[in-house]
Amino acid sequence: MRGTILAMSGRMRTLIVLCGLALPACFGGIESDENVEPPSTLPRPDAPLPPSNSPGHPELLDFQMVAEAANVGSFAQVNAESYKSDLGDFKINVYINKNASDFRKVHPESSGSNKTFPQGTLIVRQVLDASGKVTKVTLMAKGPAGYDPRIGDWWFGVTDPAGVPLTDKNGVQLGRMTDCHGCHIPRAADDFLFGVPSDKQPSAKNNQLGNGDGSDGDPHHDND
Repeated sequence: MRGTILAMSGRMRTLIVLCGLALPACFGGIESDENVEPPSTLPRPDAPLPPSNSPGHPELLDFQMVAEAANVGSFAQVNAESYKSDLGDFKINVYINKNASDFRKVHPESSGSNKTFPQGTLIVRQVLDASGKVTKVTLMAKGPAGYDPRIGDWWFGVTDPAGVPLTDKNGVQLGRMTDCHGCHIPRAADDFLFGVPSDKQPSAKNNQLGNGDGSDGDPHHDND
């Protein structure tokens, strides 16, 4: 699995470079106005963002979080091993880039953890097929204050295994994805997250090994 993660990470970094050269191809053909171009140097995910661009156009946060997801190999894995999703006949793995110890206290079988997560937090869920191969990746990230107050300023994304954003009837699956709100809004006491079931997490001893800051190794209700 570690090798799979590292391989994905390399492909996704390549994708970010390619996106800088060919935005329409990377974002499902969506056209960007001349004021919206992928920056040559991306700010940190927790850096302040400029004002939002017009609806339907890529925003800086989209580029930041797709780029950050390429670092999944350094994120904390929240589940001990892949486990079956509530949403279909497939298994998933869940990773977070920071505050893993707090995220491990958020569980779908209970509510009221009263945990909140800082801007720049990114949760990555890998959807696996029967052979354990990643078939899709869902992302959920905390944006800056005011990004989307309806849902605690969370940003959503769905990509293929290489990090290319997918599309649906509403267009590119990045940003303020209101289709995801219905499941998450009832989880306001857990910062709109579901977390990972407690019985699918590593032992308490292993949980003390790191906080998802590089030291230890979907937007839907079984992953974030």
